[in-house]
Amino acid sequence: MPASPTDLLGFLRRLRTTREFTPEAVSDDALQDILDVGRWTGTANNRQSGEVVVVRDASVRQRLTEYGANTAAKAAAALVIVTQGDTERFEHETFDEGRLAERLQLAAAARGLGAGVTWLKGDGPEKAKQMLGIPADRRVRTVVCIGHRDEAAIATKPRNPQPRKPTGEFAHFDRY
Repeated sequence: MPASPTDLLGFLRRLRTTREFTPEAVSDDALQDILDVGRWTGTANNRQSGEVVVVRDASVRQRLTEYGANTAAKAAAALVIVTQGDTERFEHETFDEGRLAERLQLAAAARGLGAGVTWLKGDGPEKAKQMLGIPADRRVRTVVCIGHRDEAAIATKPRNPQPRKPTGEFAHFDRY
């Protein structure tokens, strides 16, 4: 039986970035589901030019943290997914890259996992491309960290969620 609209909307509203993970590995089945959702993410003109590199190796994940992927360092995520795009289509690719990162995060949540999105900084993208064997003509920036949420560590963090604007301050109808 499909989830109700209320259940689906509640799932979307509850999605939060995860920064604390357990060392438990992400199953191959869960990873395949997440990657399938990524493959089906819409792209400008259906070009499907985005690709990902799945990084499970702990030493490589640690090197990514040195390149600016801070969430991975804090989280010790079970895996990270580095997205890459076509440098020739920068404007479309930037939009598509954001869509892909969020869809990967949503797919992780649907599998009961946590995820966080971060960017490589400074010369990190170039270093990551070299380390991961990504061709020079590809743009690398976004890292999606995925793993099992460390509920005990999360519970010790102060819970001070940013309140959301009321709809009347967020949405404008017909004119600003």
